[in-house]
Amino acid sequence: MEHKGRTALVTGATGGLGVAESKGLALAGANVLMLDVKGREAAEALAGELPEGAGAVRFVGCDLADPEAAQDLVRLLDAEVGGIDILVNNAAINPLKPVDGYDLAEWRKVQDVNATSAVALAQAVVPSMKKKGWGQIIQICSVTLNGGWSDFTSYVSSKGTLLALTRSLARELGQFGIRVNAVSPGAIPTALEKEVWADQLETYVKFLVDHQALKYRGSPEDIAEAILFLVSDKARFITGQNLSVDGGWWMH
Repeated sequence: MEHKGRTALVTGATGGLGVAESKGLALAGANVLMLDVKGREAAEALAGELPEGAGAVRFVGCDLADPEAAQDLVRLLDAEVGGIDILVNNAAINPLKPVDGYDLAEWRKVQDVNATSAVALAQAVVPSMKKKGWGQIIQICSVTLNGGWSDFTSYVSSKGTLLALTRSLARELGQFGIRVNAVSPGAIPTALEKEVWADQLETYVKFLVDHQALKYRGSPEDIAEAILFLVSDKARFITGQNLSVDGGWWMH
């Protein structure tokens, strides 16, 4: 177990992607702090299904719409566990609205949850990573960055910020043994997908598959495996990169 004795923090951890990511890290030996605004039951269910010898998982309630409070909490957690070794900024909200359909308060909330929180949490965990001379930060970006997406302006722009942050942090932190990479999922089936697309879901799924090189859907586990690779020693010479896990969507 490559990450035995290490601590990982995953945001948005009780949704479809977050549970798979947390499970993958725990199976690799890491103790995982599952940070989310709700979903304690999902974390407890995961804890109950992990085999003996896996890392422990623990739910941490936190609303990333308040980045300052989230930063304070994560600083306390970082001190409690002796330093967070792996940070996965997975949390995101994605309202489906035209650009003139939401007010600036809604815009700011999307930026805070999807992007500003990633800065806040990096500031909280980087000092201990520097002391150890080792750390991994993974940003969950989006395939929508490759060409934009109508009615998703707030979401796509926040993910653009996250990708720029990935590259800047990789340059800044590499000298301390800290690697920073991004994973850009395609449209992965989750409960959030069903919620966002609702009665348009069937049309949406057909559109997706028609535009992918691979004619089948991905899974949350595909994203988890990409993260596990990037935080492993197999990727020791990789930083500042954005790995698309999208079935070939970007080639369309």
